[in-house]
Amino acid sequence: MASTMVQVPILMSPSQKRRLAQKAKAANLTMAELLREGGERYVPADDPTLLDHMAKQVIRETKKTIRAIDKTLALVAESEARMQALSKTRKKG
Repeated sequence: MASTMVQVPILMSPSQKRRLAQKAKAANLTMAELLREGGERYVPADDPTLLDHMAKQVIRETKKTIRAIDKTLALVAESEARMQALSKTRKKG
């Protein structure tokens, strides 16, 4: 089955062209092969949906952590109050 190829002009600086030509040569590829393979492998790192989901999860976990810290601080305060009460009782006795 014959495949149809289309030409895609790519503008780049002379220094970019030199760097890509060196990479292609080192990989024993043509510039076109290097650019096609690189383009096929490219995956954008910033998926807005994924980032939004992560942000929401961070907010949920942060709220849970704050509640846990508040509970712990309340327990510490109760414990300190009991210790002060016991200390006063022992001083009187």
